[in-house]
Amino acid sequence: MKKFISGIIVGVGISACTVTLASESLQAFLFPSTVTFHNKGETTEVSFSNDDPVINYNNKVYIPLRLFSETLNGKVIYTAPSELSGGKNVIDIYLNDDDKNMIRDNEGIVSISNLESTFSGNNSYSLSGLITINKDLEGKVIEIHALDSNKKVTGSSVEITIEGLSLAKVGDTRKFSAPIFSQGKITSFEVVVKDLWGLTNLEYFSDGMINNVAGISFGPPSIDENKKALISGLQFKNQSKNDLNIEPLSIEFQINKVIGDRKEIVKSYKLSDLKGEIPAMSWYKAYLPAWDLRDQNGAPVAPGKYEVSIIVPNSLKYNIEGSAVTETLYNFARYKKWDIELTQDQINKITNN
Repeated sequence: MKKFISGIIVGVGISACTVTLASESLQAFLFPSTVTFHNKGETTEVSFSNDDPVINYNNKVYIPLRLFSETLNGKVIYTAPSELSGGKNVIDIYLNDDDKNMIRDNEGIVSISNLESTFSGNNSYSLSGLITINKDLEGKVIEIHALDSNKKVTGSSVEITIEGLSLAKVGDTRKFSAPIFSQGKITSFEVVVKDLWGLTNLEYFSDGMINNVAGISFGPPSIDENKKALISGLQFKNQSKNDLNIEPLSIEFQINKVIGDRKEIVKSYKLSDLKGEIPAMSWYKAYLPAWDLRDQNGAPVAPGKYEVSIIVPNSLKYNIEGSAVTETLYNFARYKKWDIELTQDQINKITNN
């Protein structure tokens, strides 16, 4: 007797809930099989199980896509439907990227594979590929460098977008993208993981948050319900055409509960000092910890008004590269604090209460 499966065929092997409508259902029969790959004298057999069976639908054999691809040392990345994808499931398959083509930082914290570079004009490129988190990234910034034939750094970027509906954790392999500007011909790339500060070079930019040749850009925080956190961003930017050398800059990041005229510290984080050379038309992006809307004891905070702020000096001494003249930046952080009103509904969604 033939055994059959009624429902929707899903060959990727993803963990997702599917609502089956009667008009979308189908009937498929189990089709016990052995499947073997033969390649250059080597054989590899696909290992099926009750959870990953071969099935027959309409006289065509269907093999689980994830199992099939991973047997070929491939990677399958699934992304849930969204407006960007037109409401469709997105399945990306990355095949046969040799280990010799994989890029790792010196400490093995992350590794990058299937790296693709697309020229976007004016010495700018768009990078994409897969990134695997091998060790804890807490307090770290990922930096990608473009290299010339002499392994000299010609460009750098920390504006790396790691896809996914949660913060990346150890063991995850995710799709990523990043823009990068290069001052020379690119022959290869490297990845560096730094403590707290990472560098991005551009040909030109102008930031309305900065009134001087250089300064701090501290934007308003935002609630990310997918990553279940409040996210903040901070960069020190040099928007001049000269390399600058700055004295050590100390910054403290704080989140306070505002109660009338009083403030209670909920979270405090001191960044490591930024100092030395800041290249022309570049910025250093700081690591700021995501806030899970919990207090210092791990309990969900109460709804109400909160202040997200940075504590910085009133002035900063610097000199232009090649000059012995010391100059001073005053009020180099135009925005130092932002107020945010947290509702009980937001807190419940982030803390899963």
